[in-house]
Amino acid sequence: MIVDAERLRLLKTNGLFRGISESFLKPHLKPKNFFEVKEGEIIYVCGDETFELFLIVEGEVKIKFSCNGNVKYKYLSDFFGEDEILNGSERTSTAVANTDCILFRIGSAELKQLSSSNKKITDRLNSNNGNESSNSHNIIEPPEYLSPTDFNEEPGSDLPENFDNDVNWTSTET
Repeated sequence: MIVDAERLRLLKTNGLFRGISESFLKPHLKPKNFFEVKEGEIIYVCGDETFELFLIVEGEVKIKFSCNGNVKYKYLSDFFGEDEILNGSERTSTAVANTDCILFRIGSAELKQLSSSNKKITDRLNSNNGNESSNSHNIIEPPEYLSPTDFNEEPGSDLPENFDNDVNWTSTET
């Protein structure tokens, strides 16, 4: 998969990373962590061991919580799967690609390292934790799909001119 500047920009505007300095993020933005899932493909199921959380770079994910049957949709700039990492538990939900998606995975060890090094990340994880399964509605309807223009930025405006020059953004994995 080729990781272009637009996907990188979208990753950096994800709710988990928004406003975090490029110098802090750059060592963690590894091309091998990007992957594609097709519409209807299962990302994880309830009861699976928890190894990672996911950031949505493109697409939409549907999450069904087994404890109460609630369904929630996640979109561009959202992240999901952190609850079980923070709680040290198995997956308590099932995540399915609602559309074709490009996701970015962060392993639990790297997430703990990021969180311990940056208070903003810790705060965002904690503010998102627990909100997923406690919704009072059975189904939470998705809003209109967010586009990059919703961030009021010019594409690539937050990337320095030489940002891509020292990193090979082409993954050899298929």
